[in-house]
Amino acid sequence: MNEEQKALLKKIPIENLIFGIGDVAAATGVSQSQIRYWESKGYIRSEVVKGSKNRKFSYKTLFKVQHIKNFLDDGFTLVGAAKQAQKRDEYFDTLRSFFESRFAGLEINDGQAEIDMGRFDPEPGKHLIAQRTDNKWQFKLIDPMN
Repeated sequence: MNEEQKALLKKIPIENLIFGIGDVAAATGVSQSQIRYWESKGYIRSEVVKGSKNRKFSYKTLFKVQHIKNFLDDGFTLVGAAKQAQKRDEYFDTLRSFFESRFAGLEINDGQAEIDMGRFDPEPGKHLIAQRTDNKWQFKLIDPMN
């Protein structure tokens, strides 16, 4: 994996992206009063930012607000929407953790993509590759020394 690919995962540390309540409201279409209410009920939480008295929210919380809104729009109660949003957060956290721990490289040529997922545990001398051709994903094992 080259330096650019190593930096790919670290270029935008989403944990450090912080938004004001107005930004979250504008991005999600959820009113500021609803956001404050959801926070008071414990469905979302604001971040403490040194030197600021205003509510600040993480990128992850912005997504959670959007998910809750989408589930509410689909007919869920607020309690149900918050539970579904929490489950979706857990899915995204799991996928991100998987990708961050397994990503070893990426190549894109003529619309075909190959993601190197690193050493294949049952055969440590080989790497597991996810290959996209014509929008279909397949897996293969390669010997990285060849």
